[in-house]
Amino acid sequence: MKQISSVLLFSLFVLFAAGCRNDSPDRLAEARHAAQVEALMQQLSIREKVAQLFVLEISREPSEETMARQDSLIRDYGVGGAIIMRGPIAPFIERMNQLQGMARLPLLVATDAEWGAAMRFAEYLPYPRQRLLGRLEGRRGQKLIYEMGRNVGRELRDLNIYVNYAPVADACPDPYDPSDGQRSFSGDPKVVGDFTVAYMHGMQDEGIYACAKHYPGHGSTTVDSHYEMPVVLYDRARLDSIELAPFQQLINEGVAMIMVAHMSIPAIDSTGVPMSISAPCMKGLLREEQGFRGLVITDAVGMQGVAAGRTPFEVNLAVYRAGSDMILMPDDEMHSIDAIADSVACGAWPLEELDAKVRKVLEMKARAGFFDEGYSPLVHDLDRKIAKARKRDSLLQVRIDRALARSRQPEITPIYGDRTLVLDKGEKRKDKPRQK
Repeated sequence: MKQISSVLLFSLFVLFAAGCRNDSPDRLAEARHAAQVEALMQQLSIREKVAQLFVLEISREPSEETMARQDSLIRDYGVGGAIIMRGPIAPFIERMNQLQGMARLPLLVATDAEWGAAMRFAEYLPYPRQRLLGRLEGRRGQKLIYEMGRNVGRELRDLNIYVNYAPVADACPDPYDPSDGQRSFSGDPKVVGDFTVAYMHGMQDEGIYACAKHYPGHGSTTVDSHYEMPVVLYDRARLDSIELAPFQQLINEGVAMIMVAHMSIPAIDSTGVPMSISAPCMKGLLREEQGFRGLVITDAVGMQGVAAGRTPFEVNLAVYRAGSDMILMPDDEMHSIDAIADSVACGAWPLEELDAKVRKVLEMKARAGFFDEGYSPLVHDLDRKIAKARKRDSLLQVRIDRALARSRQPEITPIYGDRTLVLDKGEKRKDKPRQK
């Protein structure tokens, strides 16, 4: 992988200057990361900056045509991110090692691991779905979820996956809602807030960036945005007290990323467009009113909640202009990167806005150590890492199961991995086959 040598030289200069001021280790690290980012910002072209905002889908058994396009996007354009989907883990790691070897800057790799790496990779042990974990009680429950977050963080860090698109911060009143019921901790926004914060802190304490979703709150919809656009007709008072409350709690506690949903909320944007392409949502509500300063990404831009009636090119540009920092799983990437870069280069779109987005991506990479001397994005010793994670996770799962068995929360029948777990108000646990 080709590195930019001046990044190291500039970092050493800033470290020397900071050291002369007797700064703390944390301040020295901040200075080093800032120096790395600024050195890169000076060297990247406008097109390379735009490419850093795109997150490619790495799917199971891609076609030769898809692989060739990915190779070109990473090698020639400098795309900055990737998301790993579901399947056997070894081929994914082999492919990511190939792509990382082509990248000028290491890729920021993400996945959906709401109940652990097992959500994508069957080689790992699954934690309970969030709805079941929502039955845990009080500080003890939050502590267990924090420990789960740390274990999930370790699983992902072993794989050089530094972004987890979790936790789900939707307050969903219906545990059997097919879209969000099992993925939400509760219909109570306080429970959702407390448990998502615990999960977030666990992951971020292990160096993994948490991403709260699906902003501004998907839990009360009855429509799956993969297939059509939900419309939420609640007023702002209701949104503030239920849907937005867990996200505000996460923002206050320092969540790194927020994912915006493809849903219409007229109380936020009266035009009726999806929140993912709504400047009043992303720039107004999320940034200005709620004070979020981290990285914003939308849900996958191929979902029909935003893609219906729009070309992939139109969606990519609309997402960028509305305020998203990264574009998740786009199509027509090359055309879109060129168009955004041309608009910035000719002065039609502000360079300052592009630079602000790119800095957030590069700062994440810098804090993860991507630009430090000796860092390698390649993954080795996969079998050993999986075995170690399974042992660690199994011990924590026993403690979680015992706490769930003692829970005094109302009866619920949620999914646990490949089983359905029946809990009868604190009675002994009984497993039965999951319904297909």
